[in-house]
Amino acid sequence: MNLRHLDHADTIELPVTGDGPFDFQHTVWKPSHYATGLEAHTASTSWRTFRVGALVTGVRMHAQDRLVIADIYTDGDYKPGHRDHLVRRLTTSYGLDEDLSQFTALAAAVPSMREPLEALSGMRQSCPEDHFEIAVVALLLQNVTIARTTQMTRNLLTHHGHLVRFDDITLRAWFTPAELAHVTPETLKEQDRLGYRAKTLPHFAAFFRDHTAEDLQAADDLVLTFQQIHGVGPYTAAIMASHASRDPAVFGLDVWNRKILARGLLGVDDAAPEAVTRRLNKLFPGHAGTASLYLVEHEYAAAPVAPLLAPDGITAWNNSLELAAT
Repeated sequence: MNLRHLDHADTIELPVTGDGPFDFQHTVWKPSHYATGLEAHTASTSWRTFRVGALVTGVRMHAQDRLVIADIYTDGDYKPGHRDHLVRRLTTSYGLDEDLSQFTALAAAVPSMREPLEALSGMRQSCPEDHFEIAVVALLLQNVTIARTTQMTRNLLTHHGHLVRFDDITLRAWFTPAELAHVTPETLKEQDRLGYRAKTLPHFAAFFRDHTAEDLQAADDLVLTFQQIHGVGPYTAAIMASHASRDPAVFGLDVWNRKILARGLLGVDDAAPEAVTRRLNKLFPGHAGTASLYLVEHEYAAAPVAPLLAPDGITAWNNSLELAAT
């Protein structure tokens, strides 16, 4: 895989217009998220790659109070339309225009939410991935350990994605649905070690190649829409809808976060999904997904899956990604 060097093309200032507190660090970095190589974070700075159509871009972000400053890097023909897309994408990806005040008021009245709210106050849901990308992540998370998901993600991005360098950091970048459409299930199984997912992923690529973001935004029920894709069930569809479409009332309930929520909300080691869902919706009407996010991220905060980088650890980070790509 060739290393693509991206040059600085733009600086975008993004105000946080949504009501409620704002915590930049926990908005861009989530302790429960596994390492993909698509992003890296220190305590004050976040780097991330985005696909804007065929264009590969790198974004360096930091915050000054309620203003997020994003420096844009690319090696392609960066046009005003790309800038407009990134303004919308970054604002939506990190919930900068969303009202957090209603959730905060609800959470303050629930004893089990007091510690998460104190530790993470102002954390917004983050989903830099578009609909296709989060669908791939949801597929790779099905019925496996984080270590196995990390391996499959690394294989896919190394073999079919891009490796870029900007602002002295190296990151991976996604493939598009069109770029993956020609890859056979046999290659996905044998080279990328996807197991049964090798038969499903081409259906994902075909669906998202043929359905634009505008088509999906106009859908009446995204959870049902996503279940039209071969291999997508209610859990995967809920993950896709709640993250990429930012519905604060929707969440995907797997075995791991179900236990976290059962302990936090019901005081038991585990509970039926229906019991957890009822409790969440009763305590946090319209904001069950946000409440789940706070409880899960607080659980992982003491031992993050992918910890923040120390400033002197960036060189080692770069070397590990570049070595893996050879």
